[in-house]
Amino acid sequence: MKKTKGNGITTIAMAAVLSIGLFSTAFIGVNSLAFAAATDKTESIPPVTATVYIPTADTFMQGDYQAPELTVYQNHNEWYTASANALTPEAAAELGAQYIWDLFGESIDGKTVEMNYTAQPYHTRAYWHGAVADTREDLENHDTQFRFTICAVSGERIDISSAVLAEISPEIKEALSALMNDNSRRDKTVRVRSGGEPPAQLDEYAQAAEDFAAKHFTGTEVVSVEFRSAAVAGFELDENGNIVMNGQRLLFTVTDSTGREAEVAISRETRELFSIGTQHNDVVPGYNYDAPGIG
Repeated sequence: MKKTKGNGITTIAMAAVLSIGLFSTAFIGVNSLAFAAATDKTESIPPVTATVYIPTADTFMQGDYQAPELTVYQNHNEWYTASANALTPEAAAELGAQYIWDLFGESIDGKTVEMNYTAQPYHTRAYWHGAVADTREDLENHDTQFRFTICAVSGERIDISSAVLAEISPEIKEALSALMNDNSRRDKTVRVRSGGEPPAQLDEYAQAAEDFAAKHFTGTEVVSVEFRSAAVAGFELDENGNIVMNGQRLLFTVTDSTGREAEVAISRETRELFSIGTQHNDVVPGYNYDAPGIG
């Protein structure tokens, strides 16, 4: 489904079902953050006021935003050193807190935030990646509540996701494996992989995706919304030990007035946000991974 401002829904296009690799691990958010072994000191900081970039979208905000008190630490990586014009990890963490508030309506006051800086040659910008949890131990166990990515210099919002699902249990992994290896149940395999058929009417879901994207795209306007695919949100076993779908994700591509695309994943059952991702817009055109610098 493609929805353009003022024109309603004009087209519907189903994308191919998710690859079989979705069964190897649980679904994760847009970002996959590395947890380096060497870490800096942990410091409890007061609220940070950052003037480089202050998002103003207030849709779905619950009351007035207040800068939280956070425990912030940076994982240092020998490959990446933050540039002199980059935001400090503390300022980036506070911008991430407001990003989370605007998109999910939740305060992370009192939480621990791990910040990672990256500057890949195949991206047009450097990033601060943040992971949020109750404690540093939870972060080290990958038990996160939110993940976010912002531009390391401007603070522009790039990616955000809610808590990742817990790792698939051995029982569910075994049931998935048995299902995939049983050719007689191929139709069910496809249904489970794709999460089932999408809703017949997508207008309200498209509107929800647009509303979330409008809070992500600060300073620009949403111009189109296109339905991409349906995907399973999780798995569970029924009373007979058979694998069944547990929830469905609906993926939309939302484009702003500059042509930047956001991949927005929402819950079919609740219309709540799973994730927003825009980092794919920053890939250097024609980058040659085998011979960097040669297009």
